[in-house]
Amino acid sequence: MSLERPAEVKAERARVLTPPLLATVIVLTIVGGIVNVFIDSYATRITGWFIGPIYIILLIQLLGRLSPKFRLSPGQLLILLLPLWYAAGKAFMITGAGGEMWYDIPNQIFPFIIRGLRDPSIRQWCWDLTPSLVAPKDPVELDKIWRGLMPGEVINWAPWIGPIAFWSLWLIVTTLIIAVLVYTVIGPQTVEVERLIYPMSVPATVLLSNAGTWIESGGKATSKLFDLTDTRIKIFWVSFVIGALFLGLIPVLMEVLPVVPILGAFLWGEIPLPLNTWFNTAAVLPGSMFGAVFIIHQAILMTLLPYDVLITPVIVWLVVYVIYLTVGVRMGFLPYTPGVEGWADWYYGYQAPFPMAAFAIYGMSLGLGLLTLWEARGTISRVLKGEMAGAGLPVKQLLYLFAGLFVVWLALWTAAGANPIMMIYFFILFILWQISIVRYYAEIWWHPPVIHDTYHILIWPVGASIGAWAAVPSQSSQPLYIQNMALLVHGSWGAYRQNPWNMGFTAHTYKWARDLNVNLKDVLLTLFAIAIVGWPVVFMFDVWLLYHGGGYVKMNQGGNQWPVDVALNQGVRGLTHFGSLLQMPFWYHGLLAVLGIATVFIIYFLRMRFAWFLINPTAVAMTLWLPEFIWLAALVALIAKYIGIRLFGAKRYEEYIAYVAAGLCWGLGSTYIIGGFYDLFLNILPKFQAFFVP
Repeated sequence: MSLERPAEVKAERARVLTPPLLATVIVLTIVGGIVNVFIDSYATRITGWFIGPIYIILLIQLLGRLSPKFRLSPGQLLILLLPLWYAAGKAFMITGAGGEMWYDIPNQIFPFIIRGLRDPSIRQWCWDLTPSLVAPKDPVELDKIWRGLMPGEVINWAPWIGPIAFWSLWLIVTTLIIAVLVYTVIGPQTVEVERLIYPMSVPATVLLSNAGTWIESGGKATSKLFDLTDTRIKIFWVSFVIGALFLGLIPVLMEVLPVVPILGAFLWGEIPLPLNTWFNTAAVLPGSMFGAVFIIHQAILMTLLPYDVLITPVIVWLVVYVIYLTVGVRMGFLPYTPGVEGWADWYYGYQAPFPMAAFAIYGMSLGLGLLTLWEARGTISRVLKGEMAGAGLPVKQLLYLFAGLFVVWLALWTAAGANPIMMIYFFILFILWQISIVRYYAEIWWHPPVIHDTYHILIWPVGASIGAWAAVPSQSSQPLYIQNMALLVHGSWGAYRQNPWNMGFTAHTYKWARDLNVNLKDVLLTLFAIAIVGWPVVFMFDVWLLYHGGGYVKMNQGGNQWPVDVALNQGVRGLTHFGSLLQMPFWYHGLLAVLGIATVFIIYFLRMRFAWFLINPTAVAMTLWLPEFIWLAALVALIAKYIGIRLFGAKRYEEYIAYVAAGLCWGLGSTYIIGGFYDLFLNILPKFQAFFVP
């Protein structure tokens, strides 16, 4: 893949964060956060901000032709778009669509601090275990926010002071910890030392590098984005038109109207394909995994990946999820449930004798984190010595900041009632998981595992062994409940797994800064500003809107009530969550975790020793955990890449594929604005008007 940087910016890493730009970022952070929470509280088709980068860039291009002061550089464009990324969702910088964003992490918190204290079915478990530091323990206020304000009622903010301060500070501290680790160790290691591809970074790099490079000719200025004398730019715009007219029409028909609702498409281009039903695979291959979710832009950008990454998911799927499962069912050592072929990973992936999904989560993912640190030992050594010359970052000060942030993080959870030793242990697990997410994102796509389903297997017995809680479940233990709460708000689906604030996407900001030749300090300061301003605004507005906008049970927030149940079922009310895993002894899970870590290192050393060994450990782990999102996309990308290289040759393929992929992605996402306005006027505003009480 060839992504040449504009000649005009190669000389030095430009400082771009001017006071006016920083002020604009802060305003966009506040406005974007409010818009995000408002839209997601009522939306059915979109997530947050829905005006994509392509439209913003085109507007800036128009203004830039009128006045030089609007001719923003690639770095300025990047910084301008970052607050909108957090307001829109993960796909904003890839296609212009949405996904997890600001709203989603508080949405993991509210089940504990609202439902847990208000819902009669679980209140008897949660009330005494929840300190007023983290939740408003006022029955009157809980009743108001649960059902929404009645005419004449007002909010009493006094019980909320502690919880708003606690959760805002936790959110800020956690995101800053992630940012510091990325900009001191993980970013330099994966971007500059290993030179990982980061396929999801390519659309923004292509768009911003060309849109922010202006060419003066004949007294007029135009950006490279419209320089049609460049073959790559022609290819970009042809691909964009194809993406808009054909690919972009698919989510309009499947998700907005929808003309083809049977497929249940979601998130602008994610299409479930029940191949097991269409082809009745159970008749020949009972138990085998033939369900798939085909993400259009994932398949497009996977054509940028090397062959080993594309071949590995297909091999693992065939060997484990087709051959192994079919043999196991036919020989009788694996149970069979009709229809399991569509969700085999969620059944067999957590069953004895080989719970392959759990093996990938608490074994191989930890192994990927440890492998990254092992490979980064030289980088870590230089960082500890303060030898990051040329990066423009005060490395030693950042290390002191990291230490201080960790102390605050630990103090917060200890004050909430958690066992400090167990929280240190959890912090290590969390950071290793976050580092593994960087590898998943940088090598393949946004499908890292969640940890709330499995890491309690690693946490429960350790805590019991040191006396943090009893060894027998069903116990009223505040340290255990707060520990489980921490696991859920850090590690569930909408939290730091796919949110733009996780380490994987934060590493993308480092990658963009390097590819666009931007000073790292400017981007890091921008992230700090967005987090410090944004999290309190988002959390407080979310609380205000729950009161005034209809109440927890009527708004979208109330559809995400399960985290508190999971926490209760991880040793408090009982030890029952993922019961199939609990049928295996804890020592067996510990053994599998060690074997999973060892598997990563064995594959790594085999790759170092034998050039022909093509198995990629990151792709193995991703496919074992979530095959439906990877095997078909990898197969399609593999075929497309092979045909492309055969037709055009490796050199031309590498030269143009990034521009083809970027054009298709931005074209696909250009129609997202249709879904945005459709949802805004037909769902969001009518619901708000019906529910709102001043």
